Amino acid sequence: MRNFKLAARMLSGAAIAALAACATAPEVPTSSEPAPMPPPPPPPVAEPAPIDIDRNAGGYPDEYLELEDQFESLPPTGAGAPSIAASRTAFREASRSATPVQDYLPYIDVAIEQDILVAGNGPALQDRYTRIQIVTLDPDSYDIAGVAGDGRKSKKETRDYDKESRGWLSRTLMGSRNVTRTLIADFDISNPDIKTTKALFSSTFRSDNAKGEAWATNESISVYATPYFKVSPNTMIEGRFRMQLSDERSSSAGANVMNALQTAANLIAPTSALVTFFNAPAMLQASNFLNTQSTSLFGQSITEESTGAFAIKSWTADPILIIRAELPPAANIKNTQKKEGIGKWVVYLEPPIPSVFTANTFGGNDDAPNFEGVSSADILSFNVGTDLRVYDYIFSRLELSDQITSLNETGDVDTARLICSRISRGLSAVGFTTFDAAAGVWAASESDQFTAAARAALQAPDTCSAMQLWTEMTE
Repeated sequence: MRNFKLAARMLSGAAIAALAACATAPEVPTSSEPAPMPPPPPPPVAEPAPIDIDRNAGGYPDEYLELEDQFESLPPTGAGAPSIAASRTAFREASRSATPVQDYLPYIDVAIEQDILVAGNGPALQDRYTRIQIVTLDPDSYDIAGVAGDGRKSKKETRDYDKESRGWLSRTLMGSRNVTRTLIADFDISNPDIKTTKALFSSTFRSDNAKGEAWATNESISVYATPYFKVSPNTMIEGRFRMQLSDERSSSAGANVMNALQTAANLIAPTSALVTFFNAPAMLQASNFLNTQSTSLFGQSITEESTGAFAIKSWTADPILIIRAELPPAANIKNTQKKEGIGKWVVYLEPPIPSVFTANTFGGNDDAPNFEGVSSADILSFNVGTDLRVYDYIFSRLELSDQITSLNETGDVDTARLICSRISRGLSAVGFTTFDAAAGVWAASESDQFTAAARAALQAPDTCSAMQLWTEMTE
C-alpha cells in the first residue's frame, strides 16, 4: 500500500508539470503546408575517459611518493648542471619536509662528509700513505688551558658513583650485577684489505656480595685507528660505530669485556708503522677477537650500530665522520629519557705522505720524498711484519737467488732488468708506494748480495723504471 501511494504521488506530480508546460509554450502558427524539418543536430563527441595512473603500482611507501613530488623543485640537469655537492644539498633540503621518522638509534648519531673526498679538489691520495685518526671533540673538557688551569671551562654533570651504588642488602638479596656500556668503532678498508677495531669509551659497574663494588671507565681522547696504509685508485672505507649495552647478573661478564679490550689493544698494536700484506691478518684477528668478546654478552643487552661507507680520492683537513654518543643511566639501560651525553668524536685522515722511509720532501706533500741522509741499511731493516724486514722479504720471499747468482757472474743487463722489476713490483704489492719501491731497489743493490759489476748494472737509470725514478729523486 505504501509503494502504491508513492507511485500515485509521482504520477500526479508528472501530470501537473506537463500542464504547466503546455500553458507556457508559445503558439505555433497554422499553415496549409508542413513546416520544413530542421537539420538533425550533430552527434555528440564523446570525451575520452580520464586515464587513472596508479603512481603506486610498484608498491612504494608513501614517503617515497612525497619525495617524488618534491623532485620537481630540484635544479635541472644538462648544461650548467649543479655539482654533485649542490645536488645532494638540494635533495637534503627537499627531503626535510618529508614525514618524520622514528629515532631507532637514541644513543648514537653519526654524520658523514665525503663531498670533498669524492670531488677530488684536495691533495691527491693515490699512491700516497695516510692513516685514520679519531680525536675527541670536547674542548670544554680537554682544552689545555682549562685542564692546566682551574678546571673545565663550563660546569657539567658529574658522574655520581654513590647514586649507582647498591647497599649490602641489595647485593645479598638480589645477587651480583654487572652493567657494561661500550662505544666501539670498526673500520673496514678495501684495496688494501684492512680491518681494525677501537674502543672509544667503556664504562663498567660491578657489584656482588663477595667482592663489593667496582667501577672502571676507559675513554679514548686521541687514537690512531690504523697505521699508515697506501691508497689505491679503488680504496674504500667503511666505518661502523656500535653502542653495546649490557646489564648482567653475572660478575664475570664485565670483567671479560674489559679484559677483551685490553687484549685486543695489545694484539692490534702493529709491529710496523705501515700496513702491509704480512701484518694485515694480525689486525684482522685482533678486530674479530674484540667483536666476538663484546657481542657475546648474555642476559639483558642492547646494541646500536650506524654505518657509513665512502671512497677516497683526495685529502681534506676537515673531519670525514663525526660521532655523538649518549649513555643511559646505569640503573636502567633501557631508559632513553634520562640518557646523558658522553662526548663527540671526529674521524680524520692524516695528511698524505709519499714515503715511510723519510719524512722529508722537496716541497709539499704532493712532491717526491727527499732521501738525503737515508742509508740503505735503514730501508732494508724496515719491518714489514713480525720478524720480517725488507731485506728478508727481498732476498728470501721473492726467490731471486738464481738470478742474483747469474747477474754476479755475467753482469747481464737483461738479468739486472728482471731483478729490478721483480723487487719493485714485489714491494708495491705488499703495500709500498712507487717512491719507496724505488728506494727499496736501490737499497737492495747496495747490499752484500751483489758484486760491484752487478751493482753498477742494477743502478743504471735505464735498467728499469724504478731506478730511473730513484735517479730523478736523488740527482
